[in-house]
Formats: sequence, structure tokens, C-alpha cells
Amino acid sequence: MTEDDLDDLEFDTLRTGDHISAARRLSELAESVSGGVSRANVLLRAGEQWQHAGDHAKAAELYRRAMDDGGETYGDPRAYLADALFELGRADEARTLVEQIRADRPRDPEVYRTVAEVLYAQGDATGAHEWATSGADVILA
Repeated sequence: MTEDDLDDLEFDTLRTGDHISAARRLSELAESVSGGVSRANVLLRAGEQWQHAGDHAKAAELYRRAMDDGGETYGDPRAYLADALFELGRADEARTLVEQIRADRPRDPEVYRTVAEVLYAQGDATGAHEWATSGADVILA
């Protein structure tokens, strides 16, 4: 399994709109991942597909598994988990995760973009602006 294989699966899903099948397939792949892709990365992608399918609880479960796995991922699984928690009505937990991410001072601009989008989706334009600006500062530093 390569990143290109995972990208192909996700592109097919964008074409078909069948996020549930993609989520199931990625969940299965995470159990037997080999090659140049980390298990945590596959779990994160599976969580995203469950979230696109509207199953935020399943998405949160997979994001937590990605965090517990500790393998390499794009971005920070906590940002994706925060998004799922907001969707589940667990805003206090989500905001705690966002503050933990902030305290860690990430160096990956992708993390800032993700958190900014999550906060914007929750109607927190000020928070989104702060995170986007901080991400730009990371890039320019």
C-alpha cells in the first residue's frame, strides 16, 4: 500500500460519493497495512471518510486509534478528532483538544489550516482567523 494507492481510493470516492465503502475499505486496510504507509495514516483517512459519510462517532473512534497508534500522519489527528467531537455536540472536549494543539506549537502549517477550518465551521470566525494567521506565521518564519 502506497500513498498513491490511498489517494486513488479517495479520488474514486469523490467521483462516486460512496464514503461508507471507502471508510470500510480503509478501516480494513489499517489492520493489515504494509509498504510505505503508516497504520495511523490509514486510520486517519478512514476516519475522514466516516466523517464525510456522517458517522462522526465512528470517525472519532478511528481518529483516537490513529492518535494511540502514534505513527506518522499528515497534520495532527487531534484536529480531526476535535472536528468530530464538535459534530457530536461535545464542544468542551473539542476545545480542550484545540488548546492542547496550540500548547504544542506545531510546526506543520497543515495543522493550523485544519484547526482554522474546524473553528470556522463552528461559527468561530475569530478563532479561525487566529489559527490561520498563526499558520501563516509558521510558513514565514
